Amino acid sequence: MRKKNERHHLLTRRVLVLGGVKLAAVSTLIGRLYYLQFVRSDTYRTLAEDNRVNLQLIPPPRGEILDTNGVPMAENQTYYKAVLTKGDKEISAQTLSRMAELLEISPQEKQELDKQFAALWKGRTMTVRESLDWSKLSRLEFHTPDLPGAGIESGQARYYPFAEMAAHLIGNVGSVEKKDLEPNQPMLKLPGFKIGKSGVEKSFDRRLRGTAGLRHLEVNAAGLAVRELKRQEPEPGENIRLTLDSRLQEFCAMRLQGESGSVAVMRVTTGEVMALCTIPGFDPNRFSTGISHAYWKELNDNPKNPLINKAIAGLYPPGSTFKMLVGLAALEKGIANLHTHVYCPGSFYLGRRQFKCWKPGGHGSVNVLEALSQSCDVYFYTMAQRLGIEPIADISRRFGLGAPTGIAIPDEKGGVIPDPEWKRIHRAEPWVPGDTVNAGIGQGFVLTTPLQLAVMAARIANGEFAVSPQLTALPRDAVIPPLNVAPEHLDLIRTGMTLVVNGPTGTARGSKLPGEDFIMAGKTGTAQVRALIRQGVDQNTIPWEHRHHALFVAYAPAEAPRYAMSVVIEHGGGGASTAAPIARDIMMKIRELEIEGQKKEEEAHAKP
Repeated sequence: MRKKNERHHLLTRRVLVLGGVKLAAVSTLIGRLYYLQFVRSDTYRTLAEDNRVNLQLIPPPRGEILDTNGVPMAENQTYYKAVLTKGDKEISAQTLSRMAELLEISPQEKQELDKQFAALWKGRTMTVRESLDWSKLSRLEFHTPDLPGAGIESGQARYYPFAEMAAHLIGNVGSVEKKDLEPNQPMLKLPGFKIGKSGVEKSFDRRLRGTAGLRHLEVNAAGLAVRELKRQEPEPGENIRLTLDSRLQEFCAMRLQGESGSVAVMRVTTGEVMALCTIPGFDPNRFSTGISHAYWKELNDNPKNPLINKAIAGLYPPGSTFKMLVGLAALEKGIANLHTHVYCPGSFYLGRRQFKCWKPGGHGSVNVLEALSQSCDVYFYTMAQRLGIEPIADISRRFGLGAPTGIAIPDEKGGVIPDPEWKRIHRAEPWVPGDTVNAGIGQGFVLTTPLQLAVMAARIANGEFAVSPQLTALPRDAVIPPLNVAPEHLDLIRTGMTLVVNGPTGTARGSKLPGEDFIMAGKTGTAQVRALIRQGVDQNTIPWEHRHHALFVAYAPAEAPRYAMSVVIEHGGGGASTAAPIARDIMMKIRELEIEGQKKEEEAHAKP
């Protein structure tokens, strides 16, 4: 009996222990279920939703670039591209191989696609081929049902209607590189996304990009999209309206055809850029969908350097177009006035060193007006020697030379306005009097860009304000700093420039505009490339790359200036023979457009 009771108590204890263990296990399970179902429900609901729903960014349409009249200079065109969404690794790899066959993708391109595929996350989409022609599009569409993950999407390709004629100014777009990535900008990692790489496209890139949209896709177990659940449309980029007139830009490009050079045209009172043209250029449309190796090699091998924006990055001695500033410095310092004459026998001596005038027989006795109109070198050699380099450097910087103008285009060069400190730093040599004499006619160490020369011409024509080049309209409350130059001194310089084109002995008298209602003032310049070329040698008889650069700066109308420009032709031979006629034709086109605009305004006001 006693043993029976002991077994009963032992069994009871075991039941209690096992029951307690089971109760603890069930309580733990219930607690865990409660924790997962209620405490962490949001977390696991999100994870489950992430497995079911794939979020994809939708690239926004890029903003357009328009001219001052609203004409598109960069716009978007719809095209079709082949894409692959990565699901099961093996199945998607087979799909990619089959797509490569159907689209006739080269082995080299296939290797690049394989690298992209290997780095692609499951559920993400990659571009296999852009800009499908109709034959490849129809072929792929026919086989799409048998290609898991394959698809055809429409995309936006950048299109430049004016192509080479405005390539350097408008720029181009290209693929995002590692160096272009920015924090908190996942849109930049989208396959095939393009950003501005040069010109206005680069300067205004953030405004042109827009804001990405978002697509909620339901996916299956293989990570492939089943249906779209929700969609947030992207916000297009901002349209940028430039001060440029596409009609004038086109005319400048056509007028420069066959040359290597640039033209810059500005409004005198505001600095608004009406045309900024470099020829030869490149076709930015080829960069939109991927440039070929052959075309890239063609551009790089061209001796006229079509990839360089010569208007802002070409550096040239200004030659005789610099003489207005030397004359202005002499007037400002009281070294010269209207009655100061210098005798030109055809050469100037500094010690034993001879500096020749472009006219072997000399110009005789000339004052500042005659020296400018006939471009007498000896007069300006003399003035430079009397002045010293510091006043010349000071007036040059005040008129926009020696530093970037600040135009909204990347890679602008600053040029060189030398002084003793500059030569000590860059040449490790002391300044000598001969350096000053050379600078007096815009040679030696002096280097400028065509845009800087246009700024100089605009400030001379304006006379009051230090205008700077603007690609978008200035705000109404914008403050333009003053020039602080005596009006009587500028009047003499402007009179001299008027005589250059309209005087009986002016160096550009052959480029005088027809009629008397729109008179052009200007200054010719011929910048020496090789000092060993003998004076008087016919430039057409020597190799192109050894010929002098041809320059011309101008403004019009002379009595109330509204437009200023510079023309620089690389190895053009002479400013009077090559650059001035181009400037004349462009100024006539400006006048034509001005009259056309006035007629439209009158018609608009006449309508009831």
